[in-house]
Amino acid sequence: MKPIIRIPDITDSGRRAFRLKIGPDAPLRVRINGKPVKVDNISATGLAFTTETQLTLQYCAAVIKFKIAERIFTIECTLRLVRKSGHIWCADFSELNPQQQRLLSEFITGYQSEQIRNQDNKTE
Repeated sequence: MKPIIRIPDITDSGRRAFRLKIGPDAPLRVRINGKPVKVDNISATGLAFTTETQLTLQYCAAVIKFKIAERIFTIECTLRLVRKSGHIWCADFSELNPQQQRLLSEFITGYQSEQIRNQDNKTE
């Protein structure tokens, strides 16, 4: 859940959670209906991805693998396909349990921190 922070002169985008852009080197792999997809961004509530597989607006099975520190976690869940914008599909996670939500949030925070550290190292 995104924190309630009010910044003057900035309107809320309506997003329910922070979306993190995923690079090709990210320790994250997603399979939808058994096929690998390329993740564009991810949040605690959903993800955006591209795939060569034909999909329709519906629910589909997903397996999300990611690394936190040196441990690999796997979450099997259902995605609710919300829309397709160009080549990018947008989906919400359906029925994640609290532990799965916590792990995804921990991954997102950790990966974001790593990206910031890497960016700081490039500017020094």
